[in-house]
Amino acid sequence: MNLLCSIGGHEFTLSDEDIASYAKFAAPVWNVCFPHQQQWRLSFRNDRFLHKRRCDGTEKTIISMYANDAPYKVYEREYWMSDAWDPLEFGQPYDFSRPFFEQFAEIQKRVPRVALVNIGSTNSEYCNSCVYNKNSYLIVGGDRNEDCLYGILPMESVDCVDCDWTIKCELCYFSAFLENCYGCQFAFNSKSCTDCYFIEDCIGSKDCIMSFNLRNRQYVIENKQYTKEEYFRRKAELMNGSYTTQQQLWEEFKKKRQERIVKYARILQSENSTGDLLSHTKNCTECYEVFGGEDCRRVFMGLNIKDCYNSEYVGESSELVFNNISTDTAYNVRYSYMTVNSDNVTYCDLTPTGSHYLFGCVGLKNKSYCILNKQYTKSEWEELVPRIIEHMKSTGEWGQFLPKSLSTFPYNNSVASVYYPLKKEEALAQGWRWEDDASREERATSTAIPNNIHDIDNSILEQTLICEASNKPYRIIEQELNFYKKMNIPLPRREWRQRALDRLALTNPKKLWQRQCTKCNTELQSPYAPERPEQIYCEKCYLGCLS
Repeated sequence: MNLLCSIGGHEFTLSDEDIASYAKFAAPVWNVCFPHQQQWRLSFRNDRFLHKRRCDGTEKTIISMYANDAPYKVYEREYWMSDAWDPLEFGQPYDFSRPFFEQFAEIQKRVPRVALVNIGSTNSEYCNSCVYNKNSYLIVGGDRNEDCLYGILPMESVDCVDCDWTIKCELCYFSAFLENCYGCQFAFNSKSCTDCYFIEDCIGSKDCIMSFNLRNRQYVIENKQYTKEEYFRRKAELMNGSYTTQQQLWEEFKKKRQERIVKYARILQSENSTGDLLSHTKNCTECYEVFGGEDCRRVFMGLNIKDCYNSEYVGESSELVFNNISTDTAYNVRYSYMTVNSDNVTYCDLTPTGSHYLFGCVGLKNKSYCILNKQYTKSEWEELVPRIIEHMKSTGEWGQFLPKSLSTFPYNNSVASVYYPLKKEEALAQGWRWEDDASREERATSTAIPNNIHDIDNSILEQTLICEASNKPYRIIEQELNFYKKMNIPLPRREWRQRALDRLALTNPKKLWQRQCTKCNTELQSPYAPERPEQIYCEKCYLGCLS
């Protein structure tokens, strides 16, 4: 089926399998292409833009996803999850003379919102979308970490800084997609490596620098073998704590990685699956960063999921999730944001735990059979919901995601701005809100940073630095400075969000192209665009070239 995207105005195609997936969820086909759908949903999530503000319940000063002038009441998490208030107090009966989204917007504006999603953490007040972190700072979406800083989705890691999707790693820096690595810096898409620097696609290697596609190697620099003595002499010259040397190596690494041989897609132990960064999947189509999945289509970021379609951030053991964002341990969830440990939820916002059979609700905890935050009996709910759906079909609302106007975050504070960056004028023209940057404080106190980490003392902790890329202020905290000194790493010149974007720039887009293996001409679906310089190999040819 060929359709015209109602946002971009371009033609896109839905396969028979796509249409069957819509039918499986009793949903009409939505005439919005997948990238624009994804951008729309991602605009409802804010991970990394935090503010100091007042809790409207306790009057305390708190850290929040919402600025002080946001048009919502905001409660610190402990108060929001408590019995001190009842979200059912804000309920209202359904009015069949008005559009559903108009009524939902009224509920959404009245119900208080939780400041941060930060559960079971210790001394980790600035973490968001996280559980069970300890002594960590500005971790986003990462769980069960200790002494970690500035990471996006690190898991069960210790003493790591600027690391994304690192699993069970320790003492790593500025890296992404690592598993069981120790003491690595500027390392990407690697596993079980120790004391390696500027590497990519390496497994079981130790003491290697500026190398690619290594397997169980040691004392290698630029994919060339060195003796132990030669290696450590050269390492002392390269990893010397100098910012100038580090940046020269970084630029060299980025250049060399464009010349490397790559597997057509990063897919491991998967069956009948397409996309990138997939592990232990089966029958997953155009999925990205999914680790454990079956019968899914167009999912971005998933963990042990089944029968999920057109959704992002689908967490542990979720099933039957459709056109949704931010879900964990959930079943049969549609058109909603932030659903955890709940089932049969449709068009809801903030369902954090233990709820069942909700329609058009906001902020309900451990509730069942509610519509617009009003309690019903089971029989009443089952009679009323089909009528509401028919009413929504008549107004053209049924099958769409929540309107852009219902996102509680400005576009430039949302995850959408990371993957789909827009200028202010573009965002406003497309119907999103925008928040002008007010964080310009103390810029006059910024100072030049010494080139070598050993020339920096604790006075740097009192100074405001200016990011060389975004011109935004940032600070160094004591825990961070101690890590740099211990690991002989120069101070960064870019603020943490910009550093995350620098790492993101190394990842592939969430899109597939028809390619051919450079060596044997096998037809492939690959996230490497045809104009990319890397040599694209099928799995068989790729395995034959590993060193």
